[in-house]
Amino acid sequence: MHTIITTHEPTMNRVPLAPAPLMRSTMPKTFSKRATNKELRKENLYAAAVALFRQQGFDATRVEEITQAAGVAKGTFFNYFPTKEDVLLYIGERHMSRLSVAMSNGTGKQVAQERSAIAGLKAVLRALADSLEEDKDLVRLAVDKAMKISHLAPAAGGRFSLQGLVVLLIRRAQRTGEVHPAVDPELVAQMLEGLYYQQLVIWCQEDFAFDLGERLEQVVDLLLVGIGVPSAQRAHAV
Repeated sequence: MHTIITTHEPTMNRVPLAPAPLMRSTMPKTFSKRATNKELRKENLYAAAVALFRQQGFDATRVEEITQAAGVAKGTFFNYFPTKEDVLLYIGERHMSRLSVAMSNGTGKQVAQERSAIAGLKAVLRALADSLEEDKDLVRLAVDKAMKISHLAPAAGGRFSLQGLVVLLIRRAQRTGEVHPAVDPELVAQMLEGLYYQQLVIWCQEDFAFDLGERLEQVVDLLLVGIGVPSAQRAHAV
């Protein structure tokens, strides 16, 4: 039984997101051009694969069909993706790239303007959730495969980890007095990332329908604010 993806996403004409290193003017032009061509080739392979996954299903799609659609030799595919399943892993990387771009634009400005570091963290997770929502069917397929294939699991690659960004925001929250100074920021980041993936898996299941951004904001509140009643309210209740 094939998994057919039916959402609407631009395929071959999508403009790839250039990673930050490619945008440095100090980089030699020949190296920059070579790196840009590699990124374009990878994006073309990804776009061709996604189009075929949606047309005929992931399991029915062969690597030869992907390379033929991308206009490259079969061996070229393996220069960028060790297996067909690794195309799905790249989905996560692309969403983290989108988040990086967002952090350098609107979302980053919003986070910088937030007096509350916790509110800034919520804004980051909301931006990520909005990005995932655009590709929900592909994300669902990637999560499903990751549950079955060990090297696709989040802990296996660490290639789209949230931990680094969360650590920075937790340290800022400690400076603003929102988080206890004795708390280990790296431990909090690990816990939050684990909860993020847990909610992502639930969100990808057909039987659950909720706003991922709102759910992640609730997770932040539960982890960083807590579930206890504030002392002033407890005193009033007594």
